Amino acid sequence: MRLSGNYFRIVGIALIAIFCSIGVLLSFLKRDFARMDYGSVVVRLSLFEDIFLDFKARKRLPPPTVKDQDIVLVNIDDESLSKIGTWPLPRTIHAQMMRQLKHFGAKVVALDILFPEKAPVCGALDPDKDLARSFTEFLAGGKTSAILSYELDDDDGTKLPVAEDLLFFVKNSQSQAGAAMELAIVSQQNFPIKDLIVPDLMLGHIYNNEDDDGVFRNYKIVANVRDGEDSAYFPSLGLMAFEAFSGQDTNLKVQHEGWGFLEIGKRSLEVTPYGESKVRYFGNRNNFISVPLHEVINAKANDKVLKAKIAGKLVFVGSSATGAHDLRNTPVDSKLPGVYAHMNVAHMLLNDFVFKPEEDSIFWSFIILFAGLGLLLLSFRLDNAVTDLFALVLILVGLYYVDYAYFFPLGYEIRLVYCFICLGSIYSWTTFLNFSDAAKEKKQVKRTFARYVSPAVVSEMLSNPDKLKVGGERRDITCLFSDVRDFTSISEKLTATELSGALNHYMGQMTDIVFETKGMLDKYIGDAIVALWGAPLDLTDHPVYAVEAAVRMWDALPAINNDFRAKGLPEFNVGVGINSGECSVGNMGSNSIFSYTALGDNMNLGARLEGLCKYYGTGILISEYTYARLPKDKFRIRPIDDVIVKGKTKPVSIFEVIHNNHSLAQDTLMLEAYNLAYAAFLAKDFAQALILIQQVSQKYPDDKPTKRLSGLIEKWAQAQVVPEDFFVTKMTEK
Repeated sequence: MRLSGNYFRIVGIALIAIFCSIGVLLSFLKRDFARMDYGSVVVRLSLFEDIFLDFKARKRLPPPTVKDQDIVLVNIDDESLSKIGTWPLPRTIHAQMMRQLKHFGAKVVALDILFPEKAPVCGALDPDKDLARSFTEFLAGGKTSAILSYELDDDDGTKLPVAEDLLFFVKNSQSQAGAAMELAIVSQQNFPIKDLIVPDLMLGHIYNNEDDDGVFRNYKIVANVRDGEDSAYFPSLGLMAFEAFSGQDTNLKVQHEGWGFLEIGKRSLEVTPYGESKVRYFGNRNNFISVPLHEVINAKANDKVLKAKIAGKLVFVGSSATGAHDLRNTPVDSKLPGVYAHMNVAHMLLNDFVFKPEEDSIFWSFIILFAGLGLLLLSFRLDNAVTDLFALVLILVGLYYVDYAYFFPLGYEIRLVYCFICLGSIYSWTTFLNFSDAAKEKKQVKRTFARYVSPAVVSEMLSNPDKLKVGGERRDITCLFSDVRDFTSISEKLTATELSGALNHYMGQMTDIVFETKGMLDKYIGDAIVALWGAPLDLTDHPVYAVEAAVRMWDALPAINNDFRAKGLPEFNVGVGINSGECSVGNMGSNSIFSYTALGDNMNLGARLEGLCKYYGTGILISEYTYARLPKDKFRIRPIDDVIVKGKTKPVSIFEVIHNNHSLAQDTLMLEAYNLAYAAFLAKDFAQALILIQQVSQKYPDDKPTKRLSGLIEKWAQAQVVPEDFFVTKMTEK
């Protein structure tokens, strides 16, 4: 059973919508699949989504004039290294920095620097002890905090290599047994030496992993660190800095399959089974206050500018120097120093600048997806290709603007790429089906009209479908009726085989002439041919093509009759009637069986003219409506009569077209004499008319129109009274 186009349309739209809905879900869950065999497929499907979200993050960055007022970076930049003159920096430099930060009133100092090995001692001053003393001095008074960094390694089943009392834990609770996050261990090679661990000093890990495409979008905010058979959750540097600066405690709630929430007061931050949260970047280098290290070290004690920048602030110490190799590819900057990730996380927690829970983003992603789909499907009902494309572009732009201006600033991660893929795919699918349907329609048109018009006309109709309007409509056309004279008596003389062979030969050549002159075969009626010009294809000069076809038909007749004589068949003599005017044109019939044809008074007049050819002894008769639209010098034409055909009340002037086999075809003088005689007859100058028509009669005594005109002239020349309509003939038969 052949399925309809609507079936494929609906099924295709449904499958695309389902696929994109699954894509929305997978794009949120891709990190869960990332380590499975098919994880790379999910990541690739969501790559464009991540890139698009990164693009929006960059576009929504605050201008450089907008800076975080609580967080300051002491920047170990290239300029500072060049002025200090050594790398790595001596710990005495760090000690000097800590004392300066204490002097200028820093509240919290978080060092994104590792101190995993003892510093060499030169002279009486031990750099490690000097740095430890600077930490103690900074922490004196209990109103300040300092945080050192350490690294983690992937869990390999070993015991925790450092004492538990040196680490800071995150308060946590688990909803069920085994609902733990991914395990890790503390890296012994990248843990601060014990000489630097002073009372009240805090620790935070700086371990982080980039996404599969190399971009750091997520931040390992807590780490589930193994301790033998047990484990504990340790905070990151950014989380530790937030707690120290804000004074707020956090509580990690681990739920099913390692998913959890980090509760901060009444707020909560979603945490993945890897201990990660997505960073909602507030800004890049331009949006945080940065002070070069050398300015801090060399600052005078009364430096009010530096004091205003540092007093009461959360100060991060990190490197942006090229040689430090701590540049990360992030959504907001492809070469952002790693310390800015910790700073953005601290800003995110301090200002509740976090992404909405994924459930909320999923919900609104589906709302936007199906709202856009609904609008697109509504536009399809207009059934206009230009409108469909315009609606698609308008919907895509509208969805992007709504997301960019409303949802994204509120922290929603709307999966617009899948929405765009869905709408674009459905538009492409329906467009493909429309093209397929159009191709089928073209084939149907070609099969239908190939029986009526020439292949050239069919090709032009398919190339310019706007010229073809199927269905009943008023249209200006020219119709041609052709009939074989005395066909009944001819058929009686022939066998069925001979008759069909002769008729097919005749009809074939006549139909070819119709096609060659851009006409359409309306129908065969026994031995009669009905043809149209100007429908279904527009022709501005359709009367010319129709008359040309009639002339060519008569020109072809001698050769056809020669063939008939050679076969012992009777010759054909034909009459052709032509009329131009408005008719009702289109598919006529029932819903199951119909034919493309024309109806109306002008068609009836054309048929009457064909019937009058025998009466007037002419080969081709045209109406005054056709005659008026012919070029003056293209055809040889003479007037025949003004006639009221049966069923009408008004006369119509009719004319004979002189074909090339006509007796007057090459006798221009006699044709002109006839025309002058007819004009004198209409003017009631019967004496002059008689002189002229007698010239023609003497030369062509068998020309029936000449005989008729001569008889009329003599009749009215002898009449006592000549009525006004003396030149009109009223027909009582068809």
